[in-house]
Amino acid sequence: MSLIAAAFALSLTAAPAAEPTPMTFEGWINFSGEEFQLVESENRYRAGTRRPCVSGSLPRDLQRMSASTIGRQKVRVTGTAMEWSEDLPGHRYEYEGSVLRNECDGAFVILGTDISVIQ
Repeated sequence: MSLIAAAFALSLTAAPAAEPTPMTFEGWINFSGEEFQLVESENRYRAGTRRPCVSGSLPRDLQRMSASTIGRQKVRVTGTAMEWSEDLPGHRYEYEGSVLRNECDGAFVILGTDISVIQ
């Protein structure tokens, strides 16, 4: 699912659910500390234009391993989308040991559980 389609799908599911439904997000990945940013277009990514993008994070050990081995490739991230709120303490969210700051400044962030490179 493209990032834009994922954002649209998220807006269609405004009713709260008992359990978040895992989604798949694809894009070119950049790591920044304990956060990643997904950019939909390879051309934008290669040109250094990193916005629009979607911020996300993985559990700390997976985040660190991925940052050292996967950067600058097209990836598929499985996880859930969480609506971002500026009311979060310190304007950040701690997700399984990783600190998510939403550097993309999007309406939602990705709480990832799995990541793989798309060949």
